[in-house]
Amino acid sequence: MPRWAAGAKSALPIPSSPSPSTLAPQRSRRPRPCSAKKPGNEERGSTLSRGTLVRSGAALFALGFVDAGYSGDWSRIGAISKDTEELLKLGAYAVVPLCLAFVLSASSSEDSSDTKS
Repeated sequence: MPRWAAGAKSALPIPSSPSPSTLAPQRSRRPRPCSAKKPGNEERGSTLSRGTLVRSGAALFALGFVDAGYSGDWSRIGAISKDTEELLKLGAYAVVPLCLAFVLSASSSEDSSDTKS
């Protein structure tokens, strides 16, 4: 045995196991009821209005047209045909501006109603 190992072995104290009284108390393994609410917490979904969700859906619909028409991925994997991809490219010229107009008009009308009240 190397000299440093023998000296280190004898110099280190052997840790003793802690007594049960010094250990932290065990937590109960019973599940807490889900209906219990902490005071002062609000529900997460309460800040989103229905108008915000509709505008987000319209923007996502427009992005879907652009993705399906111009990425080429969907026709490459066989989800849509090349003809359908060409139709989606043409349809994107009508769908995307309409969705943008809807999103912008809905948000501007909501902003004006917020300033009136």
